[in-house]
Amino acid sequence: MDESEMISRGKEVFEECYGGVVAMPADVNPREFSGMTMKMFNDFWGDGRLSFREKRLVVLGILAGSGADPSLFTIHAKSALRNGEMSADEARAVVLMALPYIGFPKASPIFVATETLIAEESAR
Repeated sequence: MDESEMISRGKEVFEECYGGVVAMPADVNPREFSGMTMKMFNDFWGDGRLSFREKRLVVLGILAGSGADPSLFTIHAKSALRNGEMSADEARAVVLMALPYIGFPKASPIFVATETLIAEESAR
């Protein structure tokens, strides 16, 4: 697979992953961040050994444990809800499962973000 095919497939996988929650980069330049992102989606999200749901659970766990900005957790949780990869109750269970491993200081912002997201998605 050449570079343009990897970027093209990466775009397809990006859309499948985010389902409109995150906008596709307007211009994908192979030598810039957007090109690396498309290659990442081709290589990692496009790898068929784990389902999107399984990959999403891994990513949610990593984002929760790393103390990353809760908006990143929200992007993936929203994508999972909209793509039917998990229910609102399962999203809550992810936060609950993370709690004893990451502690209250890291879990609290994700809890608030998850509950806000669930309320917004329910109102849709």
